[in-house]
Amino acid sequence: MKIGCIGPSDSIKLVEDVVGRCCPDVKLITYVRERAEDSWQVLDQCQRETQGTLFTGIAVQEGAKARGSVTKPYEHIPRGGYSLLRVLSEMYREGIMSGKVSIDVVSEDILVEVVKEFGVEFEKIHSMPFALHHGEQDYFDRHVELYGAGKVEAIATGFGFVYQELKKLGLPVFRLYASTLQIRDSLSRLVGRVNTRSLRSAGIAIQLIRLKSITRSSINQYDDMKNGGVFYLELLEYVRAIQGSLFNFGTEEHVIFSTRGLIESELHREHFMQLLIWGRERNIIFSSGIGIGSTAFEAEKSARKALDNASRLPKGGLFVVDGQQIRGPIGEDCELEYKTHVVDAHLLEVSKKIGISPSYLDKIKSLMNKTQKDTFDTSDLAACLGIGERSARRVLKKFLDSGHAEVNGKEVAHQVGRPKKMVRILI
Repeated sequence: MKIGCIGPSDSIKLVEDVVGRCCPDVKLITYVRERAEDSWQVLDQCQRETQGTLFTGIAVQEGAKARGSVTKPYEHIPRGGYSLLRVLSEMYREGIMSGKVSIDVVSEDILVEVVKEFGVEFEKIHSMPFALHHGEQDYFDRHVELYGAGKVEAIATGFGFVYQELKKLGLPVFRLYASTLQIRDSLSRLVGRVNTRSLRSAGIAIQLIRLKSITRSSINQYDDMKNGGVFYLELLEYVRAIQGSLFNFGTEEHVIFSTRGLIESELHREHFMQLLIWGRERNIIFSSGIGIGSTAFEAEKSARKALDNASRLPKGGLFVVDGQQIRGPIGEDCELEYKTHVVDAHLLEVSKKIGISPSYLDKIKSLMNKTQKDTFDTSDLAACLGIGERSARRVLKKFLDSGHAEVNGKEVAHQVGRPKKMVRILI
C-alpha cells in the first residue's frame, strides 16, 4: 500500500524509521515541507501518487486543508503525553528544573493527564494549544515574547519551523516529537481507512440514461432515429471511459453497470458533464440517475429514484441516490444534497404543518445551508430548486400560511411590473 507522508524533514525521518521497522506492507512516499502552511503545495501530487496521506502533525494537516482539497483518506500524528514527557526529561537532563515552560500544540487535556498520571509539577506553564486562526509565526512570536519577559526558562514546540528559528536565536527550545506508538497508531488508522474505502468503492452502481428528445412524431421520426444513433456512439465512448457495461432498453433508455469507486470519481463527473454539454449543443437532451447499493436490486431501485428527479430538469442532468441521500443536479450551480427519507421528528412535524414532504423540506434546508441565505423571491427560489416560478410561488405561500416564513420587504423592479415579495423562511 502506497502511503504519502507530508511534513518537515525531522518528523518525516521519524516516520520513515517506524515504517521501515514495523510496517513491511507499507511503501512510504515522502513530501517534505518545513513550514506547515506550505503543506498544500504537495497535496495534489501526494494524492495522485498514493492511496492515503499521513500528515506529521495537526498543523500540517490543517495547512493542507486550508488551501487544498483532501479527497483521499488521511490522518495526522498527534502529540500526546509521551511526547511531553520526553521533552520534560530532556529539560531535566540539561538542568532546567524551574518548571517555567511555554508549550504549543499539546492540548490542555494532555497537560492535565501528564500532571495527574505522572505527578509532574510545573511552577508556571504557558500553554498554547493548536488553533486554526494562528499561524506558525504567531506561536514563534509568543514564545519569544514570553522568554524575553523572563516568564519562561524553556520552550517546547511541535512546529519544525518554529523549532529551527528559535534555535537560530540560541533560545532553550525542545522539539515535541511524536512517539513510535503514536506514529504506528495513526498509520494503522489510515491503513484501515484506505481498506474501508476500497471495500466501499467495490459496491454496485447502476446508471440509467433516458433520452428526452425522442418525440415519437412521424414528422420527426427520422431525425429522432438519427439523433438516437449519434448519441449511442457518444455514449459508448463515455461507457468505455468509466469502464462500465452498457445495456439498452429500446432506443430511449440505457443501463450502465459499474462500481461505486468509478462512478463517484472526479473523472466520471468530468466525462458525464462533457457528454451532457455535447448533447445540449445538438439539442439532444437526456436525463440520468445513478443508484448505489450492496445489491443490483437496491442499486437499480435507487437509480430509478434518481432518474425521476433528473427527468424534471428541462435541459436534462444527473442525480445520484445513495441509501437515503440524494445529490444533484451533479456538476450544476444548483447542486444540493438532502435526504430521500426523513426520520427526524422535528422535521416531520414542521413539514406536516407547512404541507410539503419532509424530503422537500430537507432539500430547502440544504439550499439555505449552501447559499447561506434565508430570504428568497419566487424567481430566485425557482432557479435554485430547478422548478417553475409558479411552483416556487406555491411553495413560499405554504411557508407563509403555516407561519414558517414572513414577508421581509419587496424588491423594486427595474422594469415594468409589480415589486417582488422577498420572503424570509423561518426553519
